[in-house]
Amino acid sequence: MVRIGTSGWVYRDWRERFYPAGVPQRRWLEYYAERFDTVELNATTYRLPSEKQVDTWCANVPHNFLFTVKLSRLITHRRDLPPRVDRFIENYFARAACFDARKLAQILIQFPPYLKRDDARLAAFLDKLPREYRYVVEFRDASWFEPAVRELLSAHDVAFCIHDYPGLNVPRWVTRNDLAYVRFHGYRALYAGSYPRRVLTRWAETLRELESAARNVFIYFNNDTAAAAVKDAAALRAMLSSRNA
Repeated sequence: MVRIGTSGWVYRDWRERFYPAGVPQRRWLEYYAERFDTVELNATTYRLPSEKQVDTWCANVPHNFLFTVKLSRLITHRRDLPPRVDRFIENYFARAACFDARKLAQILIQFPPYLKRDDARLAAFLDKLPREYRYVVEFRDASWFEPAVRELLSAHDVAFCIHDYPGLNVPRWVTRNDLAYVRFHGYRALYAGSYPRRVLTRWAETLRELESAARNVFIYFNNDTAAAAVKDAAALRAMLSSRNA
């Protein structure tokens, strides 16, 4: 199954580009969820929402709608990963537990570009994570794109994030047989620019191959500027749907 969405839904410049002027911000998620079946929560990188806020979100989306939650940067962006992250991990997952388990698809671990490859430290970090959640790792430094890292992720049952961050040639790895994960960060500009149809068409072929390798494919557009993300997500979904019809 393929799910397509965007990285977040609360952007002021989406008003009148995606959200009609008459739809108040408190109803934006409801409006979004009528058109897409998943969303990636970028805001959780900086702070977790309150339990009340999460309850409201879960109540305002269809029963089959799924959230991906990003792990806090207090955990992922520490240069001393992993020796002193235990307390941060404990606090984060105590708060993350307020998500309805039926609506939490996975947790995205986005490492910064300055984090260079260190297999032993990565393994120690992954060992600290609670097993009841499904995880995806995004690397932003090319040193990680080696077969041994792929094997390490597979051994820990962690998915690999395929993405198009500038300056990187990211492999198309599938490290869990039930999950492939793809992020689009922007066409020729980080977090901005719409993808040309020819580029999305090429990606559509890749995504069909990924769907054959994994039971579930999650795709998120992170080019939020000027609502390019929702336009591209809808265009890609239409391409995939037309070929599957």
